Amino acid sequence: MSEQAVRVSLPILPARTDAGSPTQSRLWHSSGESSKPVKILSQHLYIEPISSCNLHCRMCYTNVVNGPSRRLLEAEPIVDFVLRYANVTAAPFSIYWCGTGEVMLHRSFPDMVNRIQAGAPQVEQIIQTNGTVKRLAEFQDLTRIDFRVSIDGVKPLHEWHRGPKTYDRTVAFCRDALDRGCRSMNIRCLVTLDNIVLLDEFAADLTAALGPRYTLSLTVPYANPALSRVRAASALINRNEIEDNRIITFEEAARICKERYQGRYTLAVDDEVDNYLSLSSGGVYTCCEGVVRIGDLADPIETLIERMAGSEAACRSCALFPCQ
Repeated sequence: MSEQAVRVSLPILPARTDAGSPTQSRLWHSSGESSKPVKILSQHLYIEPISSCNLHCRMCYTNVVNGPSRRLLEAEPIVDFVLRYANVTAAPFSIYWCGTGEVMLHRSFPDMVNRIQAGAPQVEQIIQTNGTVKRLAEFQDLTRIDFRVSIDGVKPLHEWHRGPKTYDRTVAFCRDALDRGCRSMNIRCLVTLDNIVLLDEFAADLTAALGPRYTLSLTVPYANPALSRVRAASALINRNEIEDNRIITFEEAARICKERYQGRYTLAVDDEVDNYLSLSSGGVYTCCEGVVRIGDLADPIETLIERMAGSEAACRSCALFPCQ
């Protein structure tokens, strides 16, 4: 479907007016199930190597820092940590590359991926990206890479969030990665009051551009009431309020998926809250939100795993719990 065929005027659904409501704020992003079990994923690493980003997304909840003060993990400590971890961890073992910024902006990012593929071939690598930085040619073997690419609905709504002239670049990135033989392509969409009523049009656009070679996952973003509770505890959370008046609650999004689409689209939600070693410039944490810190990259792997295994109480006391 062309951009002209989808003439979108915001808002499609009424803007939320409950931003200050504590009874509503707990529902944003999570399913609200405080009884969820905490699961330790000892065979999973989450790595945020850089805080810089080339976009200025309206709903971004991470603490993007550009310029000389940006937070950066150098390549050597990262690769050393991964190889040490791989030596004591049985397969399957996976890395999720993400970032408080855009991973492709790290000057050594493809080299890190390539070195890990060579030094620990059993490690599966997943790359989360906004798909606007062209560096695919620098990866030695894309057939062993899974991509998670952010596209937030039909072109006008995606570009409302991520900025003008981003949609076509990101779709072209996806097509290029697929043509180069990447192992999988998952499109991650942050659902809003607007794009959730145009999911069929969005899927049609993606299929026209990529064919049936992708999967689509839907996630409800965080809103300011939830973020305000953890800003003091985590340096990885946006220090400023985001534009959250287009964010939909989990319950409303689930209802629309069930009633409007008869379950053809479902929200990404886990039955448990996952804990895993998360690496950033501030140290090692038990999840990507950077609230529960358990050590540094130089610490023994066995020590970090032991600390993570004993971190459930700290996880449950986090103001974002249950965050998935």
